[in-house]
Formats: sequence, structure tokens, C-alpha cells
Amino acid sequence: MLRKRIGQSRRGRRRILIVDDHPLMRRGLAALISAEPDLIVCAEAATLQDGLVAIAVTQPDLVIADLSLIHGDGLELVREVRSRHRDLRILALSMHDSPLYVRRAFAAGADGYLAKHLMTETLLPAIRSVLRGETYGTPED
Repeated sequence: MLRKRIGQSRRGRRRILIVDDHPLMRRGLAALISAEPDLIVCAEAATLQDGLVAIAVTQPDLVIADLSLIHGDGLELVREVRSRHRDLRILALSMHDSPLYVRRAFAAGADGYLAKHLMTETLLPAIRSVLRGETYGTPED
């Protein structure tokens, strides 16, 4: 399910697409992100395929992708985004904080990795870091 946010202009705000199969997680992330003066959620998607469509339609600056999707693999989404949109920034989210998962996300093409249990304090700094072109959440951290 693709949910495009209509009527929101760019006005210097960085555009973010959220791909997560849990509606409550998407809504929570969208509320937190869109409350920031420099960020806005341009669309939400629940599946790999809807995420790819949303990228084409909304042209975000950053994709936040859950690695555990019910309909499709989040790592495959990261690979597809990286192969189709070389300059698009990707922040991977996961319930796992094992270095193995972090390495897999970066190997697939993610620019950042964030364990969901750490999001309360680190989501916004992670987003801004990845948008600046930095990596976030490397296994060496």
C-alpha cells in the first residue's frame, strides 16, 4: 500500500520515504520526522514493490527501509534502490543489532543502519547524518 502525502511542498525540507509493513511504525516515524522543520515525509509504503513505485513518484532524498517486510525482503529493497538510484540515500531499520545484520545491510547498499530499539534517541541524528553523505551505524561503531 503506497500512501503519498499530497499538498506538502518542499520549501527546503528534505523528503523522506518510509517503507515498513507496520502501519503504526510508519505513522509514528512520519509524525516524528514531519515535526522537524527541515524534514518531511513525502510518502509511505508497506511493500518492496510499493516502495519502488513511491521512489519513482515522489523522488525522495532518503529512503528509510525496514529490513523485515512481510511481502518482500528489505535487503532486496536496498539492493534494488541502490541499483536503480545510485545517489539516493538509504537508512536501514531492523529489530536486530547484531554486527552480521549491519554488515548485510551495508553490503546491500545501505548508507546507514539503525536498530529499532535505539530509535528514540538516535533516529533524527541518523537521518541527518545519512542525508549529509555520512555513514551511520557501521559494525565498528
